[in-house]
Amino acid sequence: MKPDRGKSAKKRSESSTKTPLLSVCSDFEVCDSIRSAGGGTARSLAKRLGLAKSDFKAFTEGLRRLQAEGLIIRVPTESSGKWELPERTPLRVGRLQFDRRGSGFFRPADREDDELFVHSSKIADAFPGDLVLVRMTSRARGDRLGEGRVIEVIERGKKPVRGTYWQGKDGGLVACDDPRMPSDVFIPKEGKENIKDGQRVLVRLSKGSRGRFPHGEIILILTNEDSLEADFAVVQAEFDLPIGHPDGVVDEAAALPAVEDGAAWPDRTDLRDLPTITIDPRDARDFDDAVSLEMLDGGRSRLGVHIADVSAYVQPGSLIDQSAESRGTSIYLPGRVIPMLPERLANDLCSLRPEEDRLAKSVFMVFSSEGKLIETEICRSVIRSKRRFTYGEALAILDSLEGRDVPAGDLPPDRADYEPILERMAFLRDCLKDARTRRGALFLDLPQLKIRVGENGQVESVDREQGDPAHSLIEEFMLAANEAVARYLQEQGLSTLARVHPAPSEEKLADFREMLQALGLDLRPRPEVNDLQKLVDKVAGGPLAVTVQIGLLRTMGHAEYTAQPDLHFALSTTSYCHFTSPIRRYPDLVVHQILEEHLKKLSGGSGMTAKRRVHWAAKVEAVAPHACLTERRAEDAERAMQQAALIRFLSPRLGEEMSGSIISLFPFGFFVRLDEIPIEGLVPVATLGAYYEFDPATQTLEPAGKSKGRRGGRHRGRREKGKRSDAPYFRPGQRVRVKLTDLNSASRQISFELAG
Repeated sequence: MKPDRGKSAKKRSESSTKTPLLSVCSDFEVCDSIRSAGGGTARSLAKRLGLAKSDFKAFTEGLRRLQAEGLIIRVPTESSGKWELPERTPLRVGRLQFDRRGSGFFRPADREDDELFVHSSKIADAFPGDLVLVRMTSRARGDRLGEGRVIEVIERGKKPVRGTYWQGKDGGLVACDDPRMPSDVFIPKEGKENIKDGQRVLVRLSKGSRGRFPHGEIILILTNEDSLEADFAVVQAEFDLPIGHPDGVVDEAAALPAVEDGAAWPDRTDLRDLPTITIDPRDARDFDDAVSLEMLDGGRSRLGVHIADVSAYVQPGSLIDQSAESRGTSIYLPGRVIPMLPERLANDLCSLRPEEDRLAKSVFMVFSSEGKLIETEICRSVIRSKRRFTYGEALAILDSLEGRDVPAGDLPPDRADYEPILERMAFLRDCLKDARTRRGALFLDLPQLKIRVGENGQVESVDREQGDPAHSLIEEFMLAANEAVARYLQEQGLSTLARVHPAPSEEKLADFREMLQALGLDLRPRPEVNDLQKLVDKVAGGPLAVTVQIGLLRTMGHAEYTAQPDLHFALSTTSYCHFTSPIRRYPDLVVHQILEEHLKKLSGGSGMTAKRRVHWAAKVEAVAPHACLTERRAEDAERAMQQAALIRFLSPRLGEEMSGSIISLFPFGFFVRLDEIPIEGLVPVATLGAYYEFDPATQTLEPAGKSKGRRGGRHRGRREKGKRSDAPYFRPGQRVRVKLTDLNSASRQISFELAG
């Protein structure tokens, strides 16, 4: 029996961690008002809740957010519409996805509802990814999905579509490349200036439609599509990426004074004689962090993490600061970087190049012999890096110290000068990692893609990039510094942009537990982080390692910036912020700016005033949500561009057979992760040559008639009439041999078929 939706909606709105609609009106109050009064218009609800007229606009925006989360529904009427609870209507809100035949699958925003099948004749003017209002026309029966029809498009999906433009009398039509799209897109007359028949374009859907054709806006005319540069132009337009800095920002950066070697800095701690080093990738252009290590009595060690002092140059409210806040982060794409800061700062003034004086914020941490933090000191400093190591050089020295065979050419000639300090750093790294393990932190080991683009703009290679002792050394030190700074800010009563990571929801853990049971693995009902780590360790090195780790990642929410410290689940701490990359992340720069003002005032003996504390509290409250949005935009753009580059790289290999493992299954097919390079592709169920049913209870695709799952979806594959199917089962972790059959640039999808 399904849980009572009214009670579950009430529980979720009461416990919601999201920002309330207004300071005088919580999510729960809105849902409770709708429940008790039988719904109502936005104005009647606002009146019932006693809201001021000035709050009405924010209130209606909040109602739309609650609808997007599936908590309430706006029932369309001839006038304005009535807000109601979903369980009291046959209506649901969610996203629409399409299969290859043009039919839709409605995925409800409220995950307690089942998916619905939407026939192509009942899609109206909706497109894939749209947030839609759907009316249920039939409920699920046995292994068949319930069905529905689209009533209204609430919000267009963000992903634009590619196609070819054709001119008409009152406007134009764009014929979409993707065959799943249900119709052409109508371009109003005022939106087609300078567009010619047959031109290739990128279109963003907008509200409104002309008959069955949704309205669209041309955002890019495509040229030279067969190139990575064209892919970048599409990604830039799709995500509205900021290219180049405004002249005023560049001029302001150019006017900043250089640091003179040997100059006196009476208001800074002089650390130029301290042996500091940088360890970065071989192709790094900027070096924003350096480290030092001093051995103290009693087995203690004093770790120094020295971060380029961007706040010394970027004053709050300056043009550079406003631009950095708007961008939020640097964006790293295959073959190019879109920097947050002008080159004058990122690659010059704030690059800790060896044998050059540089301004820094230094965090000194004294650790016991077991890796326990004893004391922290933060200061404004001037440093002089003694040596720039690449990760490869540092790794070669560390491997040599461990007795591993290292080619002589990989070892730097001055290795003897740095072996002692690198050996001590490696020992401290292991202590810090052990300490994090004991407190319950989570360690995953999934290889990342490294895409190299040549000077000709073509993808030269795609490799797997896995963690190594040199990478983990710097990673552990940066984690320690971030946590130490967050704790210091809390102790001083200062505002901070906290980095939080919520624990997985019970619902997602239940789904994950179902998958594990299908693999013959167990997980207790309310697992702690160390239970999840034991699970990861148990399958490490085996055929299920990647499947389990990816499944675990999907249970966890996205880490976010907030104005209040809270739990970081994966790190198992309630004190964490981003401090170590102010060149490329605006939240780090804000933390530096707060520290800059605090440390300056502290040196004068006065400390930060109450008025300034209120100012910074308001600042971080405003910055946090925008920083989350820009971070997500950067991640999505990086993922899209990476997929475009992969498709370019794989195109000569169409038809090749490859080995891999099934990592996840759905009613429409299953995803395979290759052994050779860590990429994923879909094996559509329509290519399997038989009727298949998805059983969520066992997380398997099974030949029709054999599945016992209630909520599975039936998909029709190719099967000759009258012949019995001896088709195989498919399950997570299963080893398969696949053939690369399709590379879809429009959808950025890689597709396989089973080999043989």
